[in-house]
Amino acid sequence: MAKEKVLVLNATGKVGRNVCRALLDAGFEVYGTTRSENSPLASQGIKPVVCNYTIRYDLDKAFKETGAKKVFVITDYFGAAKSNADLEYRQGQDAIDAAKAAGVDHLIFMSVADAEFFNEHVKHLKAKVALEKYVRESGVPYSILRPCAFFENFDDPANWNPLKKGVVKFLTEQDCKYCATYDIGRSAAIQFKNPQEWLGKTLDVIAWQGNLSQVAKALSRVSGVPVKAKLAMPKFLRKLFLKDLHHMFLYYEDENGPRGTPQEFKKVLPDAMSAEDWFRFHGKYSNGEKIVSEK
Repeated sequence: MAKEKVLVLNATGKVGRNVCRALLDAGFEVYGTTRSENSPLASQGIKPVVCNYTIRYDLDKAFKETGAKKVFVITDYFGAAKSNADLEYRQGQDAIDAAKAAGVDHLIFMSVADAEFFNEHVKHLKAKVALEKYVRESGVPYSILRPCAFFENFDDPANWNPLKKGVVKFLTEQDCKYCATYDIGRSAAIQFKNPQEWLGKTLDVIAWQGNLSQVAKALSRVSGVPVKAKLAMPKFLRKLFLKDLHHMFLYYEDENGPRGTPQEFKKVLPDAMSAEDWFRFHGKYSNGEKIVSEK
């Protein structure tokens, strides 16, 4: 029996690469967009599609070349859209329109948990709310995934937060809700495989809740070495230099937000990753050293 084809946009990004991995593990034939002719995707079992996913012509060509009738849509505010919500909206609009023209039978759009409840200073979520509305009105068969903070942000050297032995840093020390990007992909696999249950619906991807000290304890249990919890920067600097993210974290830190819970999410994905699970899954520090010693 032929495997179902899925096209993942922005497949080499922080989310895309683990979404591809999860869909591949779930038995799909996975195609991933990349701008590089020498992409590492093929070595991971993913079929690379050279495509600038921000250009409509390239998207139409990718659907035609792959024949995929399922698509995972990720938009990129900070990178591809250059921190411009209007550009990000057009990215998503083009992807949805291209999917409609290709006659896809299931589009999954990745938004953000509680996107509509963040204040006006959180500009990078403006397009997500508008695109949720656009996909609902598009006529494309869809579902929506709404993740919270990514565990992957604990090892994010591109944004000056590499994971080093004995310390874990983040932009908040307070209680926060997290998920693994691999679990976003596993959630997508569930929705793709059960369209009768998920078409037209939304799922908050919230797998674990805890503060930074609890994260540090989780890493210590996995690594076997003491781990300190530290802020990636003082809160006043977060407010001064990262205004958008500062206000996002104010909502995360509030006891009333986000509304979803790990308990609800685990009704869909019972073995969703905790912080300890994620450190084992991730497996290494930024310098390549293994987190769990082989000794």
